[in-house]
Amino acid sequence: MRDLFPLFPVAAITLFFATGPFVLASPTSTLAPVQFVFTGFKKQAGQVMAQLSCAEKPGDKGRLIPALADVRGPQVVIRFPDQRVGQVCTMRAFRDENGNQQLDMGPFGIPKEPFAFSNNAVATLGPPKPEATRFVIQSGQNSQTILIK
Repeated sequence: MRDLFPLFPVAAITLFFATGPFVLASPTSTLAPVQFVFTGFKKQAGQVMAQLSCAEKPGDKGRLIPALADVRGPQVVIRFPDQRVGQVCTMRAFRDENGNQQLDMGPFGIPKEPFAFSNNAVATLGPPKPEATRFVIQSGQNSQTILIK
């Protein structure tokens, strides 16, 4: 009997692993709400068309989530579906003043309708640099107030 006792721990461990795969429970991904409050409207007409792009890390091709809302007051709130905490996102938007559902461009590719980017990034001679528009989804409410002009 004494000779079998030292083998008991080895037999117990072998039996434990032989019963099936050993799987650690993975933590569930946390979701957080994302919204943008657009301001700067002098007349209540048209729509704000926005597009949220989220990826696991900067440089990855993210999935595009479109949204739109009618301009009926001095501000417009657009809520996007909840996103995973830790994702890197950007947002771009424009005000469709004439209802054709596209950003109208003038000579030399200059937008004729008001537009905006996340973080209120400024466009100078072209769209802002991607780094200026990126934000990371945090736990809790993710809200930005954007001046569309």
